Amino acid sequence: MRFWYGLVLSLLGGLVGIGLFREWIKLKLSILDDTTLDIVSLIVLIIGLLISAIDHLKQSKDLKKLEDEQKGRVLKPKQRQKLLNDLINIEKIKIILTGIQGDRESIRFANSIKNVLIEANWEVEGVWEDIIIGGIGFGITIRENSSDSNSIGNLLNEIMKKNQIKSRIVLKTDLKPDHVEVIVGSRP
Repeated sequence: MRFWYGLVLSLLGGLVGIGLFREWIKLKLSILDDTTLDIVSLIVLIIGLLISAIDHLKQSKDLKKLEDEQKGRVLKPKQRQKLLNDLINIEKIKIILTGIQGDRESIRFANSIKNVLIEANWEVEGVWEDIIIGGIGFGITIRENSSDSNSIGNLLNEIMKKNQIKSRIVLKTDLKPDHVEVIVGSRP
């Protein structure tokens, strides 16, 4: 609404500046001459335009924020390349990749990660959609059957974090030793 107030104020300043209300104002306020009216109309015009511009900028920022939220998580080109470089350099095992059923953003992001894994020559099964009972929370959950600090799951977790992807590691003892589950949860 401030945008429109600023626009109307600018319009009034412009109308005074071009002379439409000039004579009427000089009749009501006889102490004002043409130079003073020019200065006042210019100030009113500038204030109105500033109010409109500030409100427009705020609305643009809000719209950009909504667009970014709608788009969801995206691997930026530099982030994707760093992730690819890191994934190429570690031992490769089978990844079972899952997204949250009904969460389109989760599935899209899981597919982005799948593409990077495949490009790094990993064997990837999925992207499967699943309902995880109890949920997995935000970000990525990496499940494996090893609690070794140098395990592939731990290395994947460190690589994800290093590349600004929120992740955590969870022990799941019934997984095969040469498999790791990567579950892409909701957007943090």
